Amino acid sequence: MPFLDTLIAAALPLTPRFVVGKVAGRYIAGETLDDAVRTMRDLSGKGAVCTVDVLGEFVTDISAAERTAAAYAALIEAIAAESLRSGVSVKLTAFGLSIDEARCTELVRGVAERARQHGIFVRIDMEDSPVTDATLAVVRTLHAAGLPVGAVLQAYLRRTVDDAAALAALGIPVRLCKGIYKEPPEIAYQGREEIRDNYRRALRVLLDGGGSVAIATHDETLVAAAREMTNELKTPRTRYEYQMLLGVRDWLRDELIKSGERVRVYVPFGSDWYGYSTRRLKENPEIAGHVFRAMLGFK
Repeated sequence: MPFLDTLIAAALPLTPRFVVGKVAGRYIAGETLDDAVRTMRDLSGKGAVCTVDVLGEFVTDISAAERTAAAYAALIEAIAAESLRSGVSVKLTAFGLSIDEARCTELVRGVAERARQHGIFVRIDMEDSPVTDATLAVVRTLHAAGLPVGAVLQAYLRRTVDDAAALAALGIPVRLCKGIYKEPPEIAYQGREEIRDNYRRALRVLLDGGGSVAIATHDETLVAAAREMTNELKTPRTRYEYQMLLGVRDWLRDELIKSGERVRVYVPFGSDWYGYSTRRLKENPEIAGHVFRAMLGFK
């Protein structure tokens, strides 16, 4: 129902904050670290593992970036103290990538070094195309230093198969998703089927490579294709997992877990929930539709 999804997303600026909060409550753990810990415990009880994101991006001063780094330090210590099965996910613009790339790298390095001390993995999220090259450069730098970091690639970008080959050759762990940012046709596929096709091509390159692979999608067609591909290639389950957003298609998550697949749930939390919610739902009407239908009890 693409048209309905688009209408839902377009109506968000006119939607009262408390209504957005009700929708967001399905896929955001809450505002506090305690909220995130409770959510991780709950998901662990359902057989899932997690990756946690402190909400916030596109900071405008380095002091805000330093506060983000401190929040991640507290998160990592909480995960370790509670022995939770979780990694963390970071957005580099929340660490000042657009202000001072060197300082951003230094702050993220500190987070990754702390994570390494506790055996925790750090996923460096991908953002919009102006920061793609800089983001991948930071990933390569930290990976070369032996830190437990991985990248994210977006299948709708035309460059993604080449990026997948380059990262796979280095053994860098990669999360492959469709992509949510609005990008022009010159650099990004626009049609659903051509995005799916590029996702399959990139996934095969990654599975043929040396790094671990996170298959991040709520698309049943792509889940089926991924399961067929991993069976065909006899890929060990230790080398890949499925990843899904908190609160989106929980039934599919549960089916995958029941079948023996490892599923990692992306758990965002923090005071920036409103900005995150409206941006993400506007950027990806399909997710807005998924969440809206989930609220009404539909799959």
